[in-house]
Amino acid sequence: MTVLRKAVAVLALVAAFLWDLIVSSLRVAAVVLRPAVATRPAILVMETDLRRPWAVALLAYLTSLTPGSTCLHVSGDRRRLYLHLLDTPDHAATIARFRRLYERWVAEVEA
Repeated sequence: MTVLRKAVAVLALVAAFLWDLIVSSLRVAAVVLRPAVATRPAILVMETDLRRPWAVALLAYLTSLTPGSTCLHVSGDRRRLYLHLLDTPDHAATIARFRRLYERWVAEVEA
């Protein structure tokens, strides 16, 4: 993998995180300011193909830094992340979103 490709992956990862940070902050603010809004909290298991410990840790940190979600636990074999989400109507779509926003770019940097 070329240095340029990894640099692009890092920039894409930062951009995805900043975008998700803004959108998630607004969603959490709406819940706080309007307590009558019904939320659908859930604990989800996200399987990952990342192999290096730092890559799995980075994925866990990014999900925890996003308002409305946190990584509760990483399995001993580092293959599964247990995520708590404040509001998630569609579990599969939420996992797919985390993979699209974070895991794919972390994997590019890891390669």
